[in-house]
Amino acid sequence: MANINVYLEIGKKKVFASALDWPGWSRGGRDEDQALQTLLDYGPRYAKVLNGSGLKFQAPAELSQLVVLERLPGTSTTDFGAPVIIPDFDNAPFNNQILEISQKLLQSCWQAFDNAVQAAAGRE
Repeated sequence: MANINVYLEIGKKKVFASALDWPGWSRGGRDEDQALQTLLDYGPRYAKVLNGSGLKFQAPAELSQLVVLERLPGTSTTDFGAPVIIPDFDNAPFNNQILEISQKLLQSCWQAFDNAVQAAAGRE
């Protein structure tokens, strides 16, 4: 199974671990270890959203598969509970391959949202 490259946004009260190649897969915790564990724990949920998208995502099974490439200082927004720092990776050129992957990812997210709306129909 492939490794997943991540970055950490480190605030004084919270830390976010975010997957560099998989936008939207980001989880927080009180410290680096908890943020990474929570990211790992949410991998199957992320995979479920991408099911049927044609994207080759497999949730990692072990923490050792999450490879931290960047540690960035957070801000008060990080501590509030929202990742805000832009990793160096996001400053790379956005080519057609990345555009196609991003479009598939967005379509999968909208489909998951539509499914949730349908499942909630008639509930208060």
